[in-house]
Amino acid sequence: MSDRVVRWFYGLPNMVGLAFSLAGVALYIGGVLHGLLVIPIVAGLYALGSLVTPRPKGLTGLVSPDGLLDAGRLRSSLERLVRESGKRLPPDLTAKVEHISQTILEILPNVKASTIDRQDLFALERTVSDYLPKTIDAYLTLPRAYANSRVVQDGKTAKDLLGDQLDLIDEKMQAIGDAISKDDLNKLLAQGRFLEDRFGTNDALSIGPRSGADMSSPD
Repeated sequence: MSDRVVRWFYGLPNMVGLAFSLAGVALYIGGVLHGLLVIPIVAGLYALGSLVTPRPKGLTGLVSPDGLLDAGRLRSSLERLVRESGKRLPPDLTAKVEHISQTILEILPNVKASTIDRQDLFALERTVSDYLPKTIDAYLTLPRAYANSRVVQDGKTAKDLLGDQLDLIDEKMQAIGDAISKDDLNKLLAQGRFLEDRFGTNDALSIGPRSGADMSSPD
């Protein structure tokens, strides 16, 4: 309960409510308001100010309802996520989200042909459709002053914690990208072994002129 009170204290609705109530006090000092009615009027002005002020909201319409690994849909959702979050996150956190996005966009063209662990592919899809937007939402729904200055865990603010969580997501996406690259390399090596078994050494694949007896003209 105490933490909720602190969040409210830092929140914009409280700030606007206080501004409205101070306006009522100014009217009292200026002689516009008189008597005991000033107390309910000031209280009412605070309530009005806090009620009409919108609360912080998360990113809406970005979480996909299904779990289909569709590269086109993921790319579209990711681009919108980066665009919308970039309008509301601090520059350093925006840079982290953009780096995650770039990593995922580099992975997507190779996803369908990959034979890596399906759990990694599931993690990729859920990162775009669920994990990343919800992680960002947890920060955006907090009052800005509270999120950026109030220490909440291990000496860190909510902004610091979001940075750590984005770094963790980024590391996982890079690990998936490395796994896909390794999978592509293994396929290339396997294809090379197949060609060697099929056609012999690399010399057998040469299309240049042959040497020795094969090059002599028939008598």
